[in-house]
Amino acid sequence: MASDERAQRVLAEIARRTGTDARDWHLVFRARHAMAVVLRALREARGHGEVATQLLTCCTAVDPIYAAGLAVRYADVSPDTLALDAEQLPLGADTRAVVLQHTFGLFDQEADAALVARAHSVGALVLEDCAHCACHLSRDASGAPLADVSVHSFGIQKMAPAGFGAAVWVNPSMEDVGLRDAIVAALQSLPAADDRLERAVKGYDLLIRVLLHLPMAIRKPLRNLLVRRRAFIPAVADEERRGIVSYDATLPGGSTLACMREGLDGLDAREGECLEATRIYAKAFAPLAQGGLVSIPKAALGQPRPLMRFPLVLDSQQRADALVEAIEAKGCYCDSWGRPALYPGALDWTAYGLSADGELSRWPHTQGVVQGIVPLYNAVPADEAHLVAQIVTSFLEEG
Repeated sequence: MASDERAQRVLAEIARRTGTDARDWHLVFRARHAMAVVLRALREARGHGEVATQLLTCCTAVDPIYAAGLAVRYADVSPDTLALDAEQLPLGADTRAVVLQHTFGLFDQEADAALVARAHSVGALVLEDCAHCACHLSRDASGAPLADVSVHSFGIQKMAPAGFGAAVWVNPSMEDVGLRDAIVAALQSLPAADDRLERAVKGYDLLIRVLLHLPMAIRKPLRNLLVRRRAFIPAVADEERRGIVSYDATLPGGSTLACMREGLDGLDAREGECLEATRIYAKAFAPLAQGGLVSIPKAALGQPRPLMRFPLVLDSQQRADALVEAIEAKGCYCDSWGRPALYPGALDWTAYGLSADGELSRWPHTQGVVQGIVPLYNAVPADEAHLVAQIVTSFLEEG
């Protein structure tokens, strides 16, 4: 099957799942590249300015702002949503865009609507980051999508984990028709993936298995060599931890499209598993949060959604590390996404406009979350979720 036919089938399935028109969706090799394309079109249309975003994110969600020639303006997150706090937004005449990030797949209709309204009040574009919740859009009370542009990732360890691939929705009702047309034109003019990129995608799983079985003394230099030769595409490259976007934006090739389709085909089962784990964790931990033993975003305790991770926030990095260790000691998986900021952390904090040590005191809520977050893995069987709930409960109650 030709790549364009595969692309149309992927677009049709995404549109079906979101209740939108496939013509408003566009495919890109990676979400970070899609963001760069959109923001570059924004800068060309409206000139240099700032993009308001958060530090509780992956560095690859900030790199595109620099790649587009725009300035980054960090704002504090809300502890209730782990997204930008609408009341704390630094907005002005120079604000070109505001990022609405659904961290772990958290949605809050009222908070999202407030953020969008504030952004639109100064004419800023709302760029929705759905890296953790592919095929879900933030909507208003009538069911209409809120964002101007929504970027969805099919990358590694995402809800629809294809390894690579991204989809971008451009709102057909965007008020600035000229800007919408410019964004669409930029997305439609992307070149095809070259043969080297296709080979790297095809060989990714095999290379990962090979690298993981090598001793560290060999693994790291070999990995770096393969990355330099563009034979291996890591989840986050070293240069992407210094404010640079790796690779130019392209369309997804046939191998990526096949993986995206596989991710979509398995999305219902994965979301079902994650939804059950979310319910188990919310029921187990709500009393602990009420008792002050742990902080949990209100959006995670509301109407259950299939969250990619269930976020707990402890009172220190040491306690968070100890809880992760306790979970892993029982043979369960738990990562530390969000610790440090700009995950997996900058190799040069100054490249991101921060002090050399990445100090976060200007954003107190962000700082607290970054120090204490423990993101429980949700794509697990119910019996494992129950076990993790018991481990966490015992850990917190024992102090």
